[in-house]
Amino acid sequence: MLVLGGEGLAQTAGDLPAVTVAQPKPRPKPAPTVRARPRPRPAPAATATPAPAAAVAAPAVPSGPRWNEPVTTALQGTPAGVQATSTGPATTATESQIIRDPAAQLGDVLFTRPGVTSTTFAPGASRPVIRGLESVRVRVQENGIGSHDVSDLGEDHGVPIDPLASKKIEIIRGPGTLRYSSQAIGGIASASNDRIPDVLPQQGIHGEIRGSAATVDKSYDGAILLDAAHGNTVVHVDAFGRRALDYQIPGGVQLNSKLNNSGESAGVTRFFDNGFAGFAIQHYESLYHVPGTESAENDTRIKMNQTKVTGRGEWRMDGGPFEAFRWWVGATNYKHDEIGLGEDGVDAVRATFVNRQQEARAELAHVPVVTGLGLLTGVIGADTGHRDIDSAGEAGGLIGPSTTNRAAAYALEQLRFAPTWSVVAAGRIEYVKVDGTATTFSALLPPADITSADTSRDFLPVSVSAALVKDLPWDVTASLTLEHKERAPGPLELYAKGAHDATGTFEIGDANLKKEKMNAVELGFKKQTGMWRFEANAYWRYFDGYIFRQFTGNRCGEEFDTCGDPDGEFLQVTYTQLDADFRGVELYSQVDVAQLFGGIVTVEGQYDYLRATFTDGTNVPRIPPMRLGGGLSWRDANWLARVNFIHAFAQDDPGENETATPGYNQLKAELSYTGKILDPRSPFTGFTVGAVGDNLLNDDIRNSVSFRKDEVLLPGRSFRAFATLRF
Repeated sequence: MLVLGGEGLAQTAGDLPAVTVAQPKPRPKPAPTVRARPRPRPAPAATATPAPAAAVAAPAVPSGPRWNEPVTTALQGTPAGVQATSTGPATTATESQIIRDPAAQLGDVLFTRPGVTSTTFAPGASRPVIRGLESVRVRVQENGIGSHDVSDLGEDHGVPIDPLASKKIEIIRGPGTLRYSSQAIGGIASASNDRIPDVLPQQGIHGEIRGSAATVDKSYDGAILLDAAHGNTVVHVDAFGRRALDYQIPGGVQLNSKLNNSGESAGVTRFFDNGFAGFAIQHYESLYHVPGTESAENDTRIKMNQTKVTGRGEWRMDGGPFEAFRWWVGATNYKHDEIGLGEDGVDAVRATFVNRQQEARAELAHVPVVTGLGLLTGVIGADTGHRDIDSAGEAGGLIGPSTTNRAAAYALEQLRFAPTWSVVAAGRIEYVKVDGTATTFSALLPPADITSADTSRDFLPVSVSAALVKDLPWDVTASLTLEHKERAPGPLELYAKGAHDATGTFEIGDANLKKEKMNAVELGFKKQTGMWRFEANAYWRYFDGYIFRQFTGNRCGEEFDTCGDPDGEFLQVTYTQLDADFRGVELYSQVDVAQLFGGIVTVEGQYDYLRATFTDGTNVPRIPPMRLGGGLSWRDANWLARVNFIHAFAQDDPGENETATPGYNQLKAELSYTGKILDPRSPFTGFTVGAVGDNLLNDDIRNSVSFRKDEVLLPGRSFRAFATLRF
C-alpha cells in the first residue's frame, strides 16, 4: 500500500477524513487580520474532481477527543482543487494518543498496531519493526530529516526522538518512501512537531504543558511546548524530561532497566508572501540501562548525547512550469558511551560510538498538467548525505571507522485518468559508497586465517513503485501496489568484526554482500467514513539476497580466538544472504453500534499475521507473532472510555539456533476527559486529564523480535495518570 506522505506538502481538500472524531482545538483560529500561508494555485475547475461528501450516516458522531485511529491516510503533494486519492495505510499516533500514553521510545508508541511492533531491547532503546523488517530497512526521521543516530547498528542503541516532543508519529509505506531513501524497504517511521512550522500560527504565545506518572517503574515525565508568533516570525521552544526506575514484571523486577532522558530545542521561522524558511537546534541526552542477565551483573548502561541543527523552507512560484520549491537540511553530532563493569571489576566506559552525519534534500512540485489520459501532478527531487562512524574501546573491535556517501534523484507522480481511477508511480536512483575495514575469517572457529584491509564498496540501487487505485461505492477504496526496491548493505553488515557487549553478540560481517532486492505486490481495501470503517491488506514480498544475522550456534569471548568456548559470553552471529518470502495479512475494523448517554459506542477488532521463510524452507529469524484483538469504547464531546484486548499467539517458527516464544495476553483500559477553560482571566484555554492501565492481566510478555526475549520480560501491570494544559 502507498502513501505519498511527507512534511512540507499541503494536504488537499480531497483527502479522506480520519477514522475518528475530531478533537477540540487547543488554540483558537487565527483572527482574520493575521496573514496566513498562501495556498498553492488551484487546478483548472474543469479538471477537478469533486471531494467526497462530508455527511456521515446516523448515528451522528459527536465532537470529542481523538481515540484509537490506527489508519489515518492522506495522499499529499497534490495542488488544491485536485482530489487526492488515499491509497495506503499511514499507521498514525496522534497528539492526543501520545499524551495519553507517552512511551519512552518512538517504536513503542505503535507497538500494538497491525503490521507494526518494536524491538523493545531496553526502555531507552526500542526501534520500530514494520512487517517484520527492522534496522537499516526502516528509516526513522523527524520533520523529514533522519534521526542521525546509530540505532541501525544495534538493538541496544536508542533513537534520539522523544515522543514527548512530538505532535504525530506515523508509518509511511509504498511509493512515498522513495522521496527519502532507497534503504527504507520496510517503511519510514516519521515523527513531526512544530519546531519549524509550515503554516503561520495565531499571533501571540500559545502551547501546552504535558505530564504523567506511572506505577510499574515509578516513572514521571513532563514537557512544555511553546510557540510565539509576532507578525510573520514564529519562535518555537520545547523541553522535556523523563525518569524511571527498574520496572516491575510478574513476580519481581526486571533488573537494570532504569531510564533518564531529557532534551530541549529552539527554532525560528520567517514567513514571506510566497513561502517560509526556518532553522532549529535541538539537544537530546539519555542515560538508560540495558536489561538482561549479564547486563544486570555488569550494570551495563548507555549514555547518549546528540546535538542536531535542521532547516526547512518553501518558495511558491507565480509562473512557469513549477509551482513550489521545497528544501530540507540537517547536520548532527552524536555520541554514546557503553558503560559497565569489566573483567577487572572496574566500572568504566567499555565502548564508544560517534556518528557525524549531514543530509540535504530539495524538490520541485510541477504545475498540474492536463494530458490526454488525465490530470498529472507530482514532484521531482534530489538528495545527498554523508555519514562518518567512529568507534573506540570494544566498539572499535566491533567496527572500525566507516564513511558512507550517497546521492539520489527521485520522482513521484499521480495520474487521475478517470473519475474513479488513478495511478501513482515513483522512482528513485541512488549512488551509495561505503568505506571501511573489511575483515575476512576463513572459518567460524579458530584456528583461522584472519586478514583485514581498507575496503570501498559502491552500489547503485534502483527502485520503482506503482499503485493502481479504484474508488468503489460506499466510500470504499481498492488498490493494487507493485514494487521493486533495492538497498545497499550497511556498514555493520559489511564490516562487523567483533564483540558487542550490550547485545551479547560476536558479529562477523561480509564485505562481499551484494545489493538486497525486493519485489512486492499488495492488495488493499479501505473505508474511512460512515458508521463502519475498516482496512484490509494482503501482501507478498520476495527478497533476492535478504541480509540477516544468523546465529551459528557457537559462543565467543571478546576475541576471535576464544570462539568455540561453550562458556563464552557472546553468541556468534554472521551476516549472510538468502532469498526469502514474506507473506502477510492485516485487518482493522471499527463499527459505531449505538448511541448511549449522548455518546457513541464503538466496537473494534484487529488481526495481523506474517509468515517469513527462506526459499530453502527454513525460518527467517525474529519475526513478530500472529495477533488477534478487539475492544469496546464510548466517547462523547469530552469523555473517552476504552477497553482493548490483544492476544499474541506463540511464535513457534523461530530461526535457526533460536528458541520459540510463548504467546501472551495484553489487556488495556483507559479513561480521559478533555475540556475547555472559558474563564477569560485564565491563561489556559483547555485541558485533558485521564488514566491508563496496561497489561492488566499481569501476563508474561516476551517479544519474539528481541534478541533478549529469553531473559527479558516486558513491563507487568501498570497504571498511568496524565494531564495536559493548553494555553
